[in-house]
Amino acid sequence: MSSAGRRPLTTEEKDHFDKHGYVIVRGVFQDEDFAGIERDYGELIDQKANELFEKGLIKNLHKDVPFSKRFAKIAAECDPEVMVSEINPFGLTLDTMYALQPGMFAFFFNQRLLDCVESIVGPEITLNPIQHFRPYLPARNNVQVQAGAAVWAPWHQDQGVTREEADASEILTCWIPLVDIEDDLGLMVLPDYVEKGLLPHVKKDYGTTIDPSIIAKDHKGVPCGMKRGDLLFMNRYTPHRGQLNHYDKVRWSLDCRFQKTGTPTGRHFWPEYVLRSESGKHRVQNDFKEWKNRWVTCLENSKGERWHRVAGDVGGAYVQLSSDDLKS
Repeated sequence: MSSAGRRPLTTEEKDHFDKHGYVIVRGVFQDEDFAGIERDYGELIDQKANELFEKGLIKNLHKDVPFSKRFAKIAAECDPEVMVSEINPFGLTLDTMYALQPGMFAFFFNQRLLDCVESIVGPEITLNPIQHFRPYLPARNNVQVQAGAAVWAPWHQDQGVTREEADASEILTCWIPLVDIEDDLGLMVLPDYVEKGLLPHVKKDYGTTIDPSIIAKDHKGVPCGMKRGDLLFMNRYTPHRGQLNHYDKVRWSLDCRFQKTGTPTGRHFWPEYVLRSESGKHRVQNDFKEWKNRWVTCLENSKGERWHRVAGDVGGAYVQLSSDDLKS
């Protein structure tokens, strides 16, 4: 946990969120806040590098490359077949609910993070089970390659990819990059859409998206350039999409959501966790072993469940996408 003091939102930050449906909160985290995540995931990357090396699929372990670039260096050595057979499935194992690492679990209880969340959600805070840790690899030949859940995301509202049971819940989206994010690498958002409410979503071959007749696939939004240590809050009705990674680093990012304890999550078949209860009415669930066991059990018991409100969208849709696809 960072040694820095409390960090609620400023009046200006809260006003920006309320007015525009999003806000970038600057300087929330320090390097030490990410140390546990990078330690654990660095070990997973190291294990995979050694496995690929022993199979003769890469020639260099890239041990001296920093965490922000090592997975990219490893993937760059892999031909398309190895990307499909090794890198893509490995990328999925890095997602929060599959990796189940103690450093990630501890990060969810970061007090400065929860201070910011409390400014919007209130003092009874639950971690929604919709959460992803994504290693967004550099694009190849202008195509965004896939590494598990780390793929290009089209225009969508997070409420549009949540089941109907959570429509009455005020769920706050939080996006946290572990690297500096240039304007053309991070998310794009469309401000001032909250009052429009939930827009129609449809399933396309490139993922669940807002009906393209309402917001075109190539529509330009406001780019969210950020520094390591910043976080982005979005209202559940704020449209946003990804951009291709044209850099030599991995866009490591955590996508998580928070809500008032006791409200529906939209994925009742996955575990929710109480992170803060200033009233003491709710038990803070800060037992790592419990978190891990609940995820293992829930994933096994929820196979075949519909993740999104769009019919047939079981587990989302992960595809490759190029800049040319954005123009089609």
